[in-house]
Amino acid sequence: MLSKTKQKEYLRKKNGEWQLHLHAFAGSRDPEALHQLRVSLKKLKAVARFSKACAGTKALKDFDQLNKMFRQAGLIRDAGKTQQQQLEAAETEKFLRKIEQYRRNGKRAGRRVIADVRSVTSDSIRDWYAIQLITTGILLTGSSDELHKARKQIKSLLYVEKLLPPPIRESLSLDRKYLDDLQEAIGQWHDAAMMVAAWAGKDHKDSEAMTHDCREKETAVRHLAADFYLHAHC
Repeated sequence: MLSKTKQKEYLRKKNGEWQLHLHAFAGSRDPEALHQLRVSLKKLKAVARFSKACAGTKALKDFDQLNKMFRQAGLIRDAGKTQQQQLEAAETEKFLRKIEQYRRNGKRAGRRVIADVRSVTSDSIRDWYAIQLITTGILLTGSSDELHKARKQIKSLLYVEKLLPPPIRESLSLDRKYLDDLQEAIGQWHDAAMMVAAWAGKDHKDSEAMTHDCREKETAVRHLAADFYLHAHC
C-alpha cells in the first residue's frame, strides 16, 4: 500500500519547489528556473492523476490555477526553443505581470491537492500501471501527435514509481532506464518537430537540415518504441 502520509510528504516538497523556482525566475528570468518550475508542476499533477484514478480523489479539480501558470511557462519555453526571441520576450512579460496571482492561487490549489490525498492499495497500483502501459503502447504505434501523449504517460509512470514502496516497485518490473531513454528520445523528436513547424513556409537557411533531423529523430523513437513491451511489465 502507498500511504497517505508518504504522498503528502512528496506533494508538500513539490509544492514548495515550484514556489522557489517561480521566485527564482521572477528575479533572474533564467530559463532553467522556468524549466524546473514546470518539472515540479508535472510531478504534482502526475501524483494527483494517479490519486484520482486509484482512490477517487478530486485533486485534479484544484489544478486550474496551476495549469494556467504551467501553460504560460510552456509558451515561453516553446518560443525560446524555436528561437523566436520577440515572442519569448512578449510571453515572459505576460507571465511576469501575473506572477503574484500565480503564486497566490497556486499555493491555495496546492494545499487543496495535498488535503485530498488518500492511501492507495497495492492492487489498485498494479491495475493502474497495467492500464497505463497498455494505453501507452497503443499511443506509441499511432501518429506523430500521439507520441507526445505517450511521453507524458511514460513520465507519469516514472514519477509515481519513485513514490512506491520497494516491494510494489519490484513487482512491477519496469525497466526504468529504457523508459527514460524512450521519453528522452520522444522529447528530442518533439523539439525538432517544433523547430520545423515554427519555420515552415519561411526562408530559413537551415530548413532542409531541420526537416532531415526531425525525420531521423522520429525514426529513432520508432525503433526504441518497437521494444516497448519487452521492457515494460506489470
